[in-house]
Amino acid sequence: MITQLEDHQMSVQTMMGSKHVVEIRDTVEEWEKRLGYISDVVDEWLVFQRTWMYLENIFNSEDIQKQLPAESKQFMQVDKFWKDHMQRTKKNPLITDVCSSEALLGRFQSNNIQLEEIQKCLESYLETKRSAFPRFYFLSNDELLEILSQTRNAQAVQPHLGKCFDNVVKVEFSKAKNSDEILGMISGEAEYVEWSEPVYARGNVEFWLTNIEAMMRRTLFDVAKSARDLYPEDGRLRDEWFFSGCAQCIIVVDQTKWTEGVTAAIYDIQKGKNKAALEEFLAFSNE
Repeated sequence: MITQLEDHQMSVQTMMGSKHVVEIRDTVEEWEKRLGYISDVVDEWLVFQRTWMYLENIFNSEDIQKQLPAESKQFMQVDKFWKDHMQRTKKNPLITDVCSSEALLGRFQSNNIQLEEIQKCLESYLETKRSAFPRFYFLSNDELLEILSQTRNAQAVQPHLGKCFDNVVKVEFSKAKNSDEILGMISGEAEYVEWSEPVYARGNVEFWLTNIEAMMRRTLFDVAKSARDLYPEDGRLRDEWFFSGCAQCIIVVDQTKWTEGVTAAIYDIQKGKNKAALEEFLAFSNE
């Protein structure tokens, strides 16, 4: 239809440039005006359709409707205009008849302005969520909306955790049915780390994700502290110690203890306590 419209506009412009147009100039000018109007309507129509298709999926969600009641009401009004217009178009799809109303262009333009306002409000809403939980900046608008449109389903956040927290594939929920108790986290290597205390997925998603972030830090601190306390001075117990906590914390404590041992050996040499201190620590490390 768009291709045919462009062809007809070109034909009319060609006629207007002809010296033989005098007798039918009024008719040709009328068609030039009419085709121009149809073209303007179709342009606004397509802009409207693209925006409507994007927002319709969002505002169909009951959670979004509750969180953005004013914008949802405004969208429903725009949605009604769209569905009424499309039903009339379906009954009589001839483009010249569909675009016969002089008010149609204005109505499309007015509704497009409303859709822009709704979209701005939506982006402002997403910005408040990102301000409350800055790791949401790692997610696209569509990904964030997918989470926010399913706030009653805590599991909906699972596919997006990897973007929010590096190498966290998922969190472990309690096995109880519909439980909101989260017990720990699982890495890309399938390593499970149980948290020092459970976190509960209750209230706004940005708040309990902030609690998860805090519990991650607390747990890793606790695991590292425990690994330090359990560090075996006897190398024969080292194999068992290696698996007493999550790998990253073990590595941190091991490197800290290595640095501590080297520093102590150098100190002993400087103070003249034991000139072979470094060789002894090297032998201990090798063993």
